[in-house]
Amino acid sequence: MTTLRPVRADDVEWLTQMLCDRDALGSHNWSGPLDADVVRNVLARQVAEDARLRVERGRLVVQVDAEPVGFVSWVGARWGPEPQSVCASIGIALLPASRGRGVGTTAQRLLARLLFDALPIARVQADTATDNPAERKALERAGFTCEALLRGAEVRDGRVRDRLLFSMTRADLAAG
Repeated sequence: MTTLRPVRADDVEWLTQMLCDRDALGSHNWSGPLDADVVRNVLARQVAEDARLRVERGRLVVQVDAEPVGFVSWVGARWGPEPQSVCASIGIALLPASRGRGVGTTAQRLLARLLFDALPIARVQADTATDNPAERKALERAGFTCEALLRGAEVRDGRVRDRLLFSMTRADLAAG
C-alpha cells in the first residue's frame, strides 16, 4: 500500500544520498551534482520545521508497505495577483525499484487530495518533460489533465527541451 508521511530525522541520510545520486534520483529530476552537506542541512531544517502543510513548499516521504521509496514535493505558484490565484506545483522522485509499478500515480493522487484538503487552493499542477512518457501516464492516471506544451522550458544535458503542463482542479477532484 502506498502512503505519504512527513520527513523524519531518520530519513535525512537516505534522502541526501538519493538527491545526490543521478541514478537514484532519475535523469528527469537530475540537475547536476549537489553538495551532500548542504542537502543534509536543508533536509535537517525541514524536519525541524512545523509539520503543518503550507502552500509555499513542502516534502513528504512516499512509502510502500511502510518502506520509504521516494518523495513528493511542492512549491507555491501564482497565476494572478489575488491571493486565491495561488496553486501548488508538485513533483515526485522515486527510487528505481519503485518506478513503473503505479506508485507514482497513487502518490501524486494522494498528494493532490491532501493539498486540496489542507490548503485554500483551487489548482494543483505538475509539469514533466515531453520525453518522460511514464510520468505523463502517471499524471493522467492520477486524474491530471494535460493543458499545455511549454516550448523551450528546460535545459537538460545541454539541450533545450519542451515540457508538458498538467493540472487538477478542486472540481476535477470532486468529479472523481
